[in-house]
Amino acid sequence: MSDLLIEHDGTPLSGKIHLDGAKHAFAHSLACAALSDQGVLTSVPDHIDARALRTALSLVFARVTYDTGTRRLSFGEPLQPPQVTVPSELAGRSRSLFCLLPALLARAGEVVMESAPQGCRIGQRPIDWYTRILAQFGVESRADGTATVYTWRRRHAAQVNFEYPTMTGTVIALAAAAVSPGVTTIGNASVEPSCAEQLACLREMGGKVSGGLPDVRIEGRDGYSGTQWAVGPDRIHAVTYLTAGLLTRGKVTVTGARPLDIPRYVEFLDRVDACGDITADSITAGFPDSGFLRPVQIAAGSEPLFSSDWVAFTSLLLAMRGQGPSTLSDDVFLQRFQYVDNLVPHGLDGISLRHAPRGGRSAVHADIRPNSRDTLRAGDFGTCADIRGSATLVLAALAADGPCKVRDDFHIRRGYTDLAGDLATLGVTTVGTIREETAR
Repeated sequence: MSDLLIEHDGTPLSGKIHLDGAKHAFAHSLACAALSDQGVLTSVPDHIDARALRTALSLVFARVTYDTGTRRLSFGEPLQPPQVTVPSELAGRSRSLFCLLPALLARAGEVVMESAPQGCRIGQRPIDWYTRILAQFGVESRADGTATVYTWRRRHAAQVNFEYPTMTGTVIALAAAAVSPGVTTIGNASVEPSCAEQLACLREMGGKVSGGLPDVRIEGRDGYSGTQWAVGPDRIHAVTYLTAGLLTRGKVTVTGARPLDIPRYVEFLDRVDACGDITADSITAGFPDSGFLRPVQIAAGSEPLFSSDWVAFTSLLLAMRGQGPSTLSDDVFLQRFQYVDNLVPHGLDGISLRHAPRGGRSAVHADIRPNSRDTLRAGDFGTCADIRGSATLVLAALAADGPCKVRDDFHIRRGYTDLAGDLATLGVTTVGTIREETAR
């Protein structure tokens, strides 16, 4: 992996970014699309997470091709291997591999996960939820040292009711239901837009779906002949680039091939007086003429709340460019603010963190006041074991008084195809690689 060097001269960023297909939307739509004998997906991103899923797809399809220019993924010629193994090296690159388990098990006699798929380190993320969901459809699992061995000898429908609307659990349940003969009912599922996209993909494949999230009914079957699907735009990328513009007191537009579907974030932009033109497939955010963002109180979590995926960007923005006290809490991932520790030595003093229950759940609360300085001290910002936290460190460098280093871009490259190139397009003075290490 590489380290990044970022330096910006303070000029307000401006311009337009056309968004990649989304990391979540790709993983979740692929969870159903891979149940087909052949498929074509377009607007497929090319970051580490997506590459890991493409590699896993090749375990059960003889033909898997990807065009980096057109972002077109094609697969076909399904295999029926007696066993497939997901090696630890692959599992370490994408937690989204959990989403592909139903598709892998529908083809292979046995799936061996050498280790649990890994993603961002942002708090407790129990994997037993997923094992229990699969068990309801007839999947058996057993530990074999550090590996987990899955078999699915008899598929059957299930009645799944989530105590908590887990996103990955919902994806697994929807995919398992689609390929399990009989009628499955799923209640209190996640309403994340990427899960809705997965359902839309299943319908496009010919799946029999009644209702809509959070309560849905699926009539499963043995398999599907084929699918074509265009992956929706990345909403987290949208927030990243809009934040970059506002941190530099600029004006940035993000566009997608489909509606961006971030109503809670648009509400936030309106509340802080940074909302610009909004169309069906584009959002513009511009720094207000008043010279500051208005304070807000936000309770973030699983959607339809303000998304936990946006809290790192938003907290930094409010501290550096806000006026008056704001609060931002998250009851899903309690380490979303881990980037703060990296920046305190560089002058970030506007964010105080505390833990307290919210609505009966553990939560972390960020009490935010205007930072004592509107620039951070340049230097080594370190590394962060979280895609959003790592990207927030990169954005923080745009508000620094000199060159900044962000160490080990592995997590950034897990979730962004070309973050550095996109920021350069918007006008960042310098952003690039300063050291190469052995590729992971």
